[in-house]
Amino acid sequence: MKIITLTTDFKDLYPASMKAVILNMCEEPTFIDLTHDINQGDILSAAFALYTTTHFFPSGTIHLAVVDPGVGTGRKVIIVRAANQYFVGPDNGLLIPAARRIGDVEVFEIGEKAMLDKISNTFHGRDIFAPAAGLLASGHEAEDIGQPIETFEKLNFGKANASVDKLYGKVLYIDSFGNVITNIPAKMLEDFARPAEKLVVKGNIASYSLTYGRVQKNELLILTGSHGFLEIAINGGNAAQRLDITGHPEIRIEK
Repeated sequence: MKIITLTTDFKDLYPASMKAVILNMCEEPTFIDLTHDINQGDILSAAFALYTTTHFFPSGTIHLAVVDPGVGTGRKVIIVRAANQYFVGPDNGLLIPAARRIGDVEVFEIGEKAMLDKISNTFHGRDIFAPAAGLLASGHEAEDIGQPIETFEKLNFGKANASVDKLYGKVLYIDSFGNVITNIPAKMLEDFARPAEKLVVKGNIASYSLTYGRVQKNELLILTGSHGFLEIAINGGNAAQRLDITGHPEIRIEK
């Protein structure tokens, strides 16, 4: 049994075509849809989704990820191998944080023999990445599908900083609850404040809490989320909407 995960910004329709291509190449794969709800072209959010989930999967898992605003241009199409897990997608940095979390990375540029005979300029997920994933799932090695390369696009989540009375970071992801996940690591928050201490974010008072239910309903709070980063949340509400946060802005937490 081969596990193949899918992460895209396609919402609907298009992932079915990708799965159909793979089903014609591989017997009984297990598909797991990580998410298809990434905002269009939001490479950083997709990279975060991969980073926080893929390391839980067993050896041999293939992660097919397509958030590809550069589709049809000169950007490379790649396979990344890390500790016997595989990542297939565009060379725009999307795959790298998750792969590096798992282990040392080897990168291969996908060759023409791994592609469908007819390639659309706008749907490489179906015509290039799905066939490459199908070949991996049917037992081919990355070396059979592409050539190793040393130069590829890298992406990181940025570095958070702290002073005596401020934390500085960046928004990485906004989840379906409206929780705002930053790149500020848990240890930095723990060194900065005590539980129940009042902090300030975008001019709003927020309690530093260990979990959502320890503050009043609709109260703004700051906590360490399950991914190990500082999150801004509202108990029973949507922090991103209340604070008017979209995308990946810089964020400051103050005492």
